[in-house]
Amino acid sequence: MAYKPSQRRHLETEQVELNLFPVMNMMVVLIPLLLSTTQFVKYGVIELNLPRAAGGPVTQTLMDKEAQPGLDLTISITSRGFYLSSSQAVLRDPVTGGPTIGLQPDGGYDFDALNRKLYELKQRVVASPMDTRRIIIQAEMNIDYQTLVSTMDAARSIKVNNVGYELFPEVVISAGIL
Repeated sequence: MAYKPSQRRHLETEQVELNLFPVMNMMVVLIPLLLSTTQFVKYGVIELNLPRAAGGPVTQTLMDKEAQPGLDLTISITSRGFYLSSSQAVLRDPVTGGPTIGLQPDGGYDFDALNRKLYELKQRVVASPMDTRRIIIQAEMNIDYQTLVSTMDAARSIKVNNVGYELFPEVVISAGIL
């Protein structure tokens, strides 16, 4: 018994031209969308100055800059609160002798009190020839990243009576506290 030959083998396939219009339309929409979203990426960058690596060449301008008297204001973030210190002294709570700004009753850090204290310090030293733009922040190893970023924000500026004031815009991250 012989079988009938398959018709599928003898059918000729039509040559269809590839339609690129849907792909081109998608590119026309996607390229501007991708370009517009990349603009927002730079707003997520935190500007800070990291310590110099040891062993690099030192220029004369750096040596002159370091020869100027500096305030060297430092915020130390510990599990007990914020300690503020400078090249002259360490500020402590006059009552407890503990951190300059202790923790809030709920155990959180008091960034508003830190902001006000830094504003008070800035008002005291604004007329001096010291470098009053730089602040050093150091933290214990167990301090989370958001606390460090919020401290940096509190150190950079303050709003008093709806007027913004610059405090210490040059934030330097230092090695942690042992």
